[in-house]
Amino acid sequence: MPKECRYLSDLLVKNPKAKSGYSQIDHLVLSPYGIFVIETKNYQGTIYGGKDRKTWSVNGKFKMMNPFVQNYGHIKALTSFIDEKYHDLFISVVSFTKRCTFKVDLDYRKIASNELIVYDIELSEFIHRKISVLKIHHKEPLLTQSDILTIFNAFSKANITDPKAREEHNRLLKTHVSEQKTSTSSTCSVCNKPVSDKVKTYCLSNNIFNGKVYCYEHQKVVQNKFKP
Repeated sequence: MPKECRYLSDLLVKNPKAKSGYSQIDHLVLSPYGIFVIETKNYQGTIYGGKDRKTWSVNGKFKMMNPFVQNYGHIKALTSFIDEKYHDLFISVVSFTKRCTFKVDLDYRKIASNELIVYDIELSEFIHRKISVLKIHHKEPLLTQSDILTIFNAFSKANITDPKAREEHNRLLKTHVSEQKTSTSSTCSVCNKPVSDKVKTYCLSNNIFNGKVYCYEHQKVVQNKFKP
């Protein structure tokens, strides 16, 4: 990172709105032109997702929370520790390893967006590019070095390092994930009829269904709409 940037990793801060009562932020980069909040993911397969979907999927099977919704929660938690004048300077970044491929909204890959999805090997490059674009739009830095230090100190002070609190956070997260897995079933988005994983995968891998799952009968209804 450029020398004028500061960064923090593995922050755990209080968040009353989170299931565990905490938000865990993987990485933070404080630059003169914005505050990058980075959520990292390590999945293998094809990532399906969109801005209007609360849950995304891996290979059309495994469900995960939309990572930008997750990161929005992190950002909202962080705003409580800093002055309101800094609240509009956050840039949400989700970084996946190269073990996966993206099938997501193209806007997430546009450098002008404040929500960026990247591969881990291009993370630094995207941050540099984003800062360069912001420099063009703003003649003066949005944050002085004094501002950056103030924010850095505020986040450092808010960071919870107590091992017991971190263990409890991880335990509650695992419990929540386990509950989600047991309660999640695949059903048709029209009639709520249960469908197999094969049908679900077929629907999610075909753009005609727009990220929704349909039973065989309602697949035909959707397909007929698009027939010439």
